[in-house]
Amino acid sequence: MFDFQKDKILITLIVIALCLSACNAASQSQEEISTAVAQTIQAQNSLTKIASTPTLTPMPLTEFTATALTGVTNTPAPVLGAPDCAVSARLAAEDPPDQALLKPAENFWKTWSLENTGTCTWDSTYKLVYWSGDLMGGLSAYPLPEAVAPGEIKAISILLKTPDTEGTYTGFWSIQTPWNSYFGTGTTGDPFYVQVIVSNATKLNYGISTVTYTIGRDPVTGCPRNVWYTIYATITTNGPFAFTYHWDQSDGNRSGDNFMKFTEAGSKTVSRVWKVGAGDSPNPRWMQIIVTDPDPEEFGREVFLNNCP
Repeated sequence: MFDFQKDKILITLIVIALCLSACNAASQSQEEISTAVAQTIQAQNSLTKIASTPTLTPMPLTEFTATALTGVTNTPAPVLGAPDCAVSARLAAEDPPDQALLKPAENFWKTWSLENTGTCTWDSTYKLVYWSGDLMGGLSAYPLPEAVAPGEIKAISILLKTPDTEGTYTGFWSIQTPWNSYFGTGTTGDPFYVQVIVSNATKLNYGISTVTYTIGRDPVTGCPRNVWYTIYATITTNGPFAFTYHWDQSDGNRSGDNFMKFTEAGSKTVSRVWKVGAGDSPNPRWMQIIVTDPDPEEFGREVFLNNCP
């Protein structure tokens, strides 16, 4: 059937070509007529080829959801998976201490001494990163300068600058892992911070900013004949300061006068021991630091119980 149609088309085209040639015989040569017939046959072959080409069925379009892109459009680097270890830290010390008194636009170094209390080793792929609050001229991130193995304490220092305006400023920082998680200090991993008081006074009024107490027991448990309680007082100043203090306690005893001098903002720890014997009263006991010079000031009380009456 297909060949019959092909021949029929061919014959028709030739007849038309011959008729046209006859009508114009006076003006056409035999060569021109042959050329016309050849072109007619070529056109017929082209039509035949097109007719024999199978029809392509268009593929259905794949549906997709467009996502708006913001900011940088380059493909992000792959994020490393968390290793089989834990990250945590403890703030062992800091310098200067919180509420250090500084001048406006003053450069200063802030140092945090952090203990690695986790099981991962920190290396240069870990970063100290700005979290919130006052940046005080710092960068947003600092690679850790050296490795910190579990159980080690290392100092991390950054150069900051106080704002030009007077006031109290606080900036919060944390540690970023290579797998983009964040942790700070303590059991809840809170960010640690730098806090300064900026004053434009000609003579800064330095003094004691805080006194914090901790207590130790020897032995830790049990009720031997005697138990020794040691009260530790960490005294922090916001700048150079000298003062006289003594210990006071609930049974009326007091220590002698002690002199302490700070050449810059910082912290120092002092202690006092109280022995409790078997059969002594179970009533609560307390000890505290009292400053007598240059200005009298009391700093709380550390209370403890005799659990072996």
